[in-house]
Amino acid sequence: MSTKGRITDGLGTGRTVAVTPANALLVQVLPDTSIGIPGALLSRYRLLSEFFIDGAGSSNQVVNGSATPVEFSIRASVGLTKWITGFRVIIEGNGFELATANFRAYGAIPDPGLPNGIQIEADQGGVITAIANEPVRITGDYLNYATSFTNFVNAITAQADYLQFVFRFEQPIVLTAASTDRVVIRIRDNLTLAILSSSTPRQYALATGYQESV
Repeated sequence: MSTKGRITDGLGTGRTVAVTPANALLVQVLPDTSIGIPGALLSRYRLLSEFFIDGAGSSNQVVNGSATPVEFSIRASVGLTKWITGFRVIIEGNGFELATANFRAYGAIPDPGLPNGIQIEADQGGVITAIANEPVRITGDYLNYATSFTNFVNAITAQADYLQFVFRFEQPIVLTAASTDRVVIRIRDNLTLAILSSSTPRQYALATGYQESV
């Protein structure tokens, strides 16, 4: 036998709560406020803006990973939980104009593009989740997974383009404190032959989100 219950406002207004079609309480999230919250708790949450780096601390992905893959990652830290809400891949080099046949190449590497491809994945608690379901071999492959992109043609030099892909996640990738969790971009080809420029050829990635002291 069921018993009916009613949740009402405790301030005496007589207002009762409503439920959603899924039988969950219908609530409204109020704006954040610092009133009544200790400063130590407020300062636990901070902006995260961090480059993907390799084992030597470099963010430059223009490397030769054809024989030994080179991994660029955002890693968990001691005393911090990192909430990765997205990241950007930025390329500056010749032949990255998406509205042309460059779409089917990877810079100076013509169609079918990179032989092995670039892997993008998350490692959480030993479970690997692919962010790019297949290796990125041509520049256009990024569009299968990116939320948006920006392409400035000949912005670097008369031949070198600027290209940025933005990846946003529906739910943050959480890297728990003092764990082996990470987000990885794995270069498995010789990008020194793919990304060329009369200026400085570049490819790098920048993660965004927030981090929490624990």
